[in-house]
Amino acid sequence: MLNTEKLFELQSYRFAAFDMLLYLDTHPEDKKAFSMYKELVCKYMTLKKDYEANYGPLSAFAAADSDCFDWLDSPWPWEKEGNANV
Repeated sequence: MLNTEKLFELQSYRFAAFDMLLYLDTHPEDKKAFSMYKELVCKYMTLKKDYEANYGPLSAFAAADSDCFDWLDSPWPWEKEGNANV
């Protein structure tokens, strides 16, 4: 799977989790929806961790899990090296 495909999958899970969160704002008693929300968040976090391990951090917050502040070390999306797999 290409870098862009993995990023799209990650974004899809994030969108679905936020969509479910909006539903839960108005239906907090829906246990099935809450279970689905937790599954979506778990899948998103797993994909995010995998993506960042292979391609670098998605945000500066990811540097908090690192031994050093490496946010600036990866190519930015608009840099040629960052788009090599596109």
